[in-house]
Amino acid sequence: MELGKIYELNITSYDMNGWGVASLDNKVIFVEKAMKAEVVLAKITNIHKKYAFAQTVKVLEASTERIESICPYYEGCGGCDLLHMNYQVECEIKEAKIKNSFAKINSLKNVKINPIIKNDKITGYRNKIIIPFSVDADNNVIYGFYAKMSHELISIDHCIISNQYVNEVVEFIRKYLSVMNIKIYNETTHTGIFKGVMIRNNYLNEMMVVLIVTTKIDFSGLVSYLEKDYPLVKSIYLNINPKLTNVMLGDKLIHLAGAKTLVEDILGLKFNVSAASFMQINHEAAQKLYNEAFKMANLTKNMNVIDAYCGMGSITLNLAKMVNYVYGIEVVPDAIINANHNKELNNIKNVTFICGKCEEEIAKLLPQNKIDVIFFDPPRKGCEKSFLEAIVNAQIPKLVYISCNIATACRDINYLLENNYQVVEVTPVDIFSRTNNVETVVTLSLRK
Repeated sequence: MELGKIYELNITSYDMNGWGVASLDNKVIFVEKAMKAEVVLAKITNIHKKYAFAQTVKVLEASTERIESICPYYEGCGGCDLLHMNYQVECEIKEAKIKNSFAKINSLKNVKINPIIKNDKITGYRNKIIIPFSVDADNNVIYGFYAKMSHELISIDHCIISNQYVNEVVEFIRKYLSVMNIKIYNETTHTGIFKGVMIRNNYLNEMMVVLIVTTKIDFSGLVSYLEKDYPLVKSIYLNINPKLTNVMLGDKLIHLAGAKTLVEDILGLKFNVSAASFMQINHEAAQKLYNEAFKMANLTKNMNVIDAYCGMGSITLNLAKMVNYVYGIEVVPDAIINANHNKELNNIKNVTFICGKCEEEIAKLLPQNKIDVIFFDPPRKGCEKSFLEAIVNAQIPKLVYISCNIATACRDINYLLENNYQVVEVTPVDIFSRTNNVETVVTLSLRK
């Protein structure tokens, strides 16, 4: 086997990310964009001691489940992974990913894993998108997404998983920058002003536009056009990020026009969503996720609940409709301010939001309060060990763990299993359709 050489490969199965699996020279080969039961020509891109990676160059014998991608940028763009396959196959791969991940936990036997909850809308579902801008070889203003594992920008004019109205606004911004000759930021030379745009939208397709720049600039003309020609644009901000980094958003936000927040509806409650708010990127699927988590928790009116990593309170405030009392804990002060505004907006009384580290605040709450359930939806890196230790020390009877990263979730769950908890039920939820990511809800209970 040689790096860069093309081989004919028989694809026998899928790996956990939806890549085809083949073998050659006693090595397992993971083949990007290849499907089970196919014969492909694939170029070797990376070689390790026991395995290698390859990229499909040509499909010689295609699977009956292969479909033609509806995205013209699929071959280059690193945003989506599974546009070449039938949605049913995608869901089967995600289900298998969860089952295989739990099967690797040695102490876990016969866990109940429910069928994946599918997404009703597999395109146009993203309610937040951050798009970097650049210039091409002819100095034309372009925008797009980076190729996988690189910082080569793939120029696009629309994204099929983002809101259709967002695509129109981003294209207008591109034309404005070009006509007004506003210098686009160059990652290599660290020159230029305009870095990109973040747009988030709500259930009514209303938009918040955040213009990302290296230094303050007068965008009154652009703001005027957006307000006049795009009635769905309800809020406009300037984000200033002078740091020499590929991280798009900076800390400084300047409100330019319109409302300061968007109002989102989540399971019948209203939420003020700011530019910095964390919110699931798929509104309809997120509501399915929350309903499944509430159902799996078997909530009753006499329960007291903690919602850790609560953010703006979307889970916390919906829990309040079903239980006696809820404590939302979040370390980010601005998120707690936002959560308290949302509490007032919905006139909810049986919730207290607390700003602090979850592990520290849990320890403070327990002497005065009997806690029946704790919900937690941590970032991709999973939970801090100190947080898990606090749960174990508190002997909280029931846990609901929501995760977007099954690897770190299984790591955390293994620790809980070693400390007198048991897994009751698992449900995968497809929030990130056409990518290999999958959300998971896990309920655990304290062994008696």
